[in-house]
Amino acid sequence: MYILYDIFLYLASLVFIPIFIIKMIKTGKYRAGNLERLGFISRTKTSRVTGNRTIWVNAVSVGETKAVLPLLRTFRAQHPDIKIALSTNTKTGQEVARKEASDLIDLLFYYPFDYSWVIKRVLNQLRPEAFIVVEKEVWPNTMRLTKDRGIPSIVVNGTISDKSFKNYKKIPFIFKDTFANIRAYCARTEEDRRKAQKLGTSSVILTGDLKFDSTPPALSESEKTTLAKKLFIKKDEVIIIAGSTHKGEEEIILRSFKELKKDHPKLRLILAPRHPERFIEVAKLLASMQLDYIKRSLINETNSRSPADVILLDTMGELGLLYSLATIAFIGGSLVDGIGGHNLLEPAFFSKPVIYGPYIDSCLSMAELLEAEGGSIRITETTLTSALDDLLTDAEGAAKMGASAYLAAISGTGATEKTLDVINSLI
Repeated sequence: MYILYDIFLYLASLVFIPIFIIKMIKTGKYRAGNLERLGFISRTKTSRVTGNRTIWVNAVSVGETKAVLPLLRTFRAQHPDIKIALSTNTKTGQEVARKEASDLIDLLFYYPFDYSWVIKRVLNQLRPEAFIVVEKEVWPNTMRLTKDRGIPSIVVNGTISDKSFKNYKKIPFIFKDTFANIRAYCARTEEDRRKAQKLGTSSVILTGDLKFDSTPPALSESEKTTLAKKLFIKKDEVIIIAGSTHKGEEEIILRSFKELKKDHPKLRLILAPRHPERFIEVAKLLASMQLDYIKRSLINETNSRSPADVILLDTMGELGLLYSLATIAFIGGSLVDGIGGHNLLEPAFFSKPVIYGPYIDSCLSMAELLEAEGGSIRITETTLTSALDDLLTDAEGAAKMGASAYLAAISGTGATEKTLDVINSLI
């Protein structure tokens, strides 16, 4: 079976390599880490883990990396002698890990392609005591080869979308064995637990969502004031932050903003596209819609004018704290189908009312909890403007919704401790 899987990977490579080369030429993110993706990690990098007890953790991108860092910090406090090797699939995931966890990660590299020989090479270099997958990407050869070597594979914050579940069921001769090779599956929700069991994992534990434990640092009023001054945001201005937006969403949001601006002249927008490679595209969209905007990267203390109506957040790592300045927060990846939404809790931890679109498969449990407490609103493209207008008009109601969002967010904590219990039992 795995010979057939390897053959499939090689045939697929023949198709995708030309596409990949074109993307490498056009987009910088595809140029990074290609040797590491083939299992060639430099000795300079691996020297910190060689000969030491090590765990290997894979987080696909930004969201998964942010979700797992609090868990890894607690793990390190409990096991100071064990090294942490973290891989990510994306450049942005690497950047977040470097910025937020340089003191925590002993080895940071790109996740290898799932060819048998590549995975064997990486396992030979790391010799991990456990392989930990964050959330959703399980690869057949990786799961098989870790099991063959007696290395427990553990999925943490595990989630399986309806689409992925159907796809896994279509090719059971591969994925039934893959899920059976998982030693422990720490499910985010009861529905995820049920799906993992149906796919063949024998040990599935409902631990909850790690993102509920990813509380941002508390900011004092003076720190908020300093942050606002950096962006030339005045006390009497009201701020909508549209975070982690995707193609097709920005135009909807900007149309709504232009309409709202007529009745709310002190309204400003901070627009944060999810992927850095889209910054230029979104800037062109802002210009085409004749909106007064400025890039965050161009704002500094020597600006001769106050920034524009729209701030395009073209920097990495700032969005989380900027939610503290929001009057209302919109979370992207939810107005267009196929993404599944993003972390709804970041603004909730700052007591901000949260709104999002109908496509929230990846964060449905968060949405249901927030909605049950009255801390969020699920909107559509046609109801976006009216929902925002209601909150902007009713400051007291918006504040009450923000307080409810905070209570909902802190009510879901505890996943870190439960997940660590599972990991500790296997290493």
